[in-house]
Amino acid sequence: MNSDEVQIIKKTWEIPVATPTDSGAAILALFFNRYPSNLEKFPFRDVPPAELSTNSRFRAHAGRIIRVFDESIQVLGQDGDLEKLDEIWTKIATSHIPRKISKESYNQLKEVILEVLTAACSLSESQAQAWAKLVDHVYDIIFKAINDDGDAI
Repeated sequence: MNSDEVQIIKKTWEIPVATPTDSGAAILALFFNRYPSNLEKFPFRDVPPAELSTNSRFRAHAGRIIRVFDESIQVLGQDGDLEKLDEIWTKIATSHIPRKISKESYNQLKEVILEVLTAACSLSESQAQAWAKLVDHVYDIIFKAINDDGDAI
């Protein structure tokens, strides 16, 4: 990503990171609403969908999603940022391997992340393209660590 794209991402990120748990909850809620079978892969799968938004395990996981993106966005533009992103997201991919999350499920989540960010931040087309570039890079890192079924490569 070029410096203009990094600045776009950092500036627009201020909106969702201001309320990290609510932002993460918005992503997960839409993800489970649109792709309900994915709920089975989460530690709060036993919680009725209507109660997810107030469930402490759900909200904790939602906050962790935003924190890992925040950590990633903080390193953008620094020396070695690509290596740092690789380290952050390889660790995430590796920690999720035991759950056997398929590439299809990851791609469903990617779609939702970009949709929620676009809406929450009122992204223009060029801003949305910068975000898509970052998320594509993150997913390239994740997909280097797993096969189609979510097993380690």
